[in-house]
Amino acid sequence: MTETTTDHTPVGENERIVLLDALRGFALLGILLMNIEFFQRPLQAIMLGFESDQQGLDYMVAWFSFTFVQGKFYTLFSFLFGLGFVVFMDRAVQKTTRPKRLFFRRLLILLVIGVAHLFLVWGGDILHLYAFLGLVLMLFINSPAKRLWKWGVSFYFLLPVLMLWLGALAIQAAMSEPEVAAQMQSEFEQDKVSLLADVARGEAIYAGGDYWQAVQWRIEEWYAMYLDGGLLFFGPIILGAFLIGAAFGRRGVFSDVSAHRGLFKRMVLWGYGVGLPATLYWGYAGRGLDMLYPTIEYAGMITVSQIANLAMCLAYIGTLSLLFLHGARWIHYLAPAGRMALTNYLLQSVVFTMLFYGYGLGLYGEYGRAATTLMAVVFYALQLWLSHLWLRRFRMGPMEWCWRTLTYGEIRSIKH
Repeated sequence: MTETTTDHTPVGENERIVLLDALRGFALLGILLMNIEFFQRPLQAIMLGFESDQQGLDYMVAWFSFTFVQGKFYTLFSFLFGLGFVVFMDRAVQKTTRPKRLFFRRLLILLVIGVAHLFLVWGGDILHLYAFLGLVLMLFINSPAKRLWKWGVSFYFLLPVLMLWLGALAIQAAMSEPEVAAQMQSEFEQDKVSLLADVARGEAIYAGGDYWQAVQWRIEEWYAMYLDGGLLFFGPIILGAFLIGAAFGRRGVFSDVSAHRGLFKRMVLWGYGVGLPATLYWGYAGRGLDMLYPTIEYAGMITVSQIANLAMCLAYIGTLSLLFLHGARWIHYLAPAGRMALTNYLLQSVVFTMLFYGYGLGLYGEYGRAATTLMAVVFYALQLWLSHLWLRRFRMGPMEWCWRTLTYGEIRSIKH
């Protein structure tokens, strides 16, 4: 059977779920608050952990982000992607005879956008990973909510934590031999020296290098962050968040928000009840964690971090959902930014790399964490305003229009 033109009709404005758009808008703020650190820091520096040499307000702002933002919002963003998968597929089944093919095409276009963003704009791109890992979602297309939830928790928590603990225990056992311990300690120290050299080189290129040098360095960053073992840890976590979000979508939680008020209350109760103590402990004890030395302490702290990230993500979702149900009008103001999430996400990278990098205005390293976070908040507020203005005249953001046009294979007017 073949697809027809009417099969390819994108989702209409009346089909949108306002709360989901608001959650995407909220996630955009968290993603920017997290990314602003690495617009002024090479990506490899994430392995150095928290920058404890900051002082005063810079330290307080950095600690807040380290504690309440990092890990929580990429989980939220990934959760929403998985939920969107179910929404997309359910609607595609009604409109086309080949929903998997349509979703594959959607992922392919996202992969192209993500790779272009990764190498040409900023090395912290998440879209290419979403496109790659999104292929695995098609294996769960007919899975019920309970199965999606179980697989999601397994991938998000059990698999990476198990790998960490097995690695840490194996290293501890090996370190019981004095000769092996000396050799391994020497290797860890060499790795740290190499990492510090890479971070210094990256800072020099971003601060004063030309555009081509930055592109070349982004390729090296990508290899170091993902192909050199990072994907084995972060890949299952992202996939797990996809599946947890898909479980919510399969259950129809956001299709009938008021009917799931009790669920949102439980998410707030258990999310903060479990997540807040774990988050505060991470914020206290995780600051001095040596990310290059996989000890038992390291495995324990990352376990705490994983618990905190998922629990707080669900708590944030529950909080905004209950506020939405109680008629908080400001929640609606987030929705236009969420409807243009792809455009706004890419625009954040373009603006701040051009602001900080040497081939732009060259302000790299000129401002502390408090000032750059304030810049991020102000820019996000500007994005909220611009998104409202744009959607008064247009049906979707420019990048969303390109993505949908290439996905559905037909040009539709972007104007109302």
